[in-house]
Amino acid sequence: MTRVLRSSTKKTQSQEGSSSKLSISNKSKAIKRRDKKAMEIKNKDSQKSDVWNINSVLTKIFSYTNHYDLLQFNTVCKKWNNLINPIIYNEIDLDRQSMYKMGVRFKRSNPAAYIDTEVAECIFNVAKHAHLVKKFNFGYKLEPQRVLELFETFKYISDLYIHSCDMSQNQFLGMINPLTQLQELTLSSLKIKKITKKGLYKEIVQLPPTLKKLRIENIKLIGNPKLFIQTINSHNNLVEFGIQSDSSQVFLEKFYKPYQSLLNFELYNTGRQTLKYLFTIFENNPQLISLKLPLEYMNGELVSHISSYLTSLEDLSLRECDRYSHDITNINFKFSQPTKIKKLNLELARFSNYPLNFILLNCPRLEELGSNRLSLNQIYYYHEQPNYVKSLNLFNYSKIKKLSIDCAVLGEGVLESLLLNCPYLNELYIKLPVEWKEVVKLIYEKCENLQKLYISPSNHMYGQERTAFFQEFYETEFITGNYKCKSTLTHLTLNRFEATDSKAEYFKSFEHLKSIKYSKQISNVVDMDLWPDYRLLKFSDCYNHGFELKRN
Repeated sequence: MTRVLRSSTKKTQSQEGSSSKLSISNKSKAIKRRDKKAMEIKNKDSQKSDVWNINSVLTKIFSYTNHYDLLQFNTVCKKWNNLINPIIYNEIDLDRQSMYKMGVRFKRSNPAAYIDTEVAECIFNVAKHAHLVKKFNFGYKLEPQRVLELFETFKYISDLYIHSCDMSQNQFLGMINPLTQLQELTLSSLKIKKITKKGLYKEIVQLPPTLKKLRIENIKLIGNPKLFIQTINSHNNLVEFGIQSDSSQVFLEKFYKPYQSLLNFELYNTGRQTLKYLFTIFENNPQLISLKLPLEYMNGELVSHISSYLTSLEDLSLRECDRYSHDITNINFKFSQPTKIKKLNLELARFSNYPLNFILLNCPRLEELGSNRLSLNQIYYYHEQPNYVKSLNLFNYSKIKKLSIDCAVLGEGVLESLLLNCPYLNELYIKLPVEWKEVVKLIYEKCENLQKLYISPSNHMYGQERTAFFQEFYETEFITGNYKCKSTLTHLTLNRFEATDSKAEYFKSFEHLKSIKYSKQISNVVDMDLWPDYRLLKFSDCYNHGFELKRN
């Protein structure tokens, strides 16, 4: 009996154990199914979240918003604050000039003390956001210690523009030393002095390896500041270099040897001895893809070196700037072999039809052509009539999409030939001749794919003649007629046309026109009642101010 009970007990325990294991197994499977389902839901939510994530859209919108509105939006919520802060603090202004527009007036009886106070306040207020400050414009006279404090604080700058001030080489080294993330550096209108007093820096400051673009304009060196020169020349990874300075030679030495990363090179110089230095640079840097040379003087040997050594060149701009030279002989320009050039711009006082055709013959990939000669006052400077381009051989150049031309350079029939042989032309920049009506007619009759058009009147029209031109232009068939270019044109720039003499009604038949720019304006006022459905944007720089009217 006892054995039966024991046996029965063991059997019951065994069944209970099996039942327990089965229950645990079932629970485990249920948990796994639940976890798997939860993971699937999470993945779907994640995918849905990516689809509905509008941060990138908001960032794009905020990037086009003015500074005052950004300050208001920045207080809406933490999410917007995180998106807007990098925009607000990307570039800082040490001098609160924008405050003037809001009616705030600062006492400036002592300008030096005023700007020092402004800088100190900027450092105090913005230091916590210093990692967001990437772009910086410096052109102030400050105490050296304040300058060092400023650049130590904003050491994450990647794009720095220093201009219009005098400084010692020691101060410059102190400014550059903390900037380990610098990518672009522009120095303009500076006087760099060698100070004999004891300074902090006895050796050069190595420019950071992150630096990719360096531009030098109008630098005056006083007392041979060697550490400054050696610091500027300590770069090793530049992709782009440009210089316009009487002291240019000391900053070119780095390129007399192979500089593999350099792709874009620009040199503006007023010395005729510059050519021999350029030849050395070309011979050692065949990898260049962009070359811009506004020079005082050039000759056929220069083009020969470009053709022989710079075989990877895609963008070439040559401009002769010495308008006071009495050398009126034509330059023998020609490329000795086919090139890879896609963009070609020539602004030369001494070239004729023959060498221009020779150049074009060896540019089979050409997409952009500019041939705007320095024709203003040409007769006065060169004591003879300009050498007109009487023909251009463009039979194989249907790839051209952008054309920039001064009609004063062209002989009869050349523009028509150009437009007929450029069926894919979508950008045209043109300076009209005095007899302009036939040229405008060619544009609206021959250009069927035009998207961007820039028109400038002749420099030789004055007073009543120019006033009459403006009025007659708006009465031409370009404005009133029905031509295909009016259905393709999206951007129109009218250089030196007065916006005050125009109105939206003139352009109502341009179906896809998005923007009308009036550059080089005299008046600062536009009557927006004449421009319904347009919004006004103003732009200005040292040489030009104007308006852009954008269609809503």
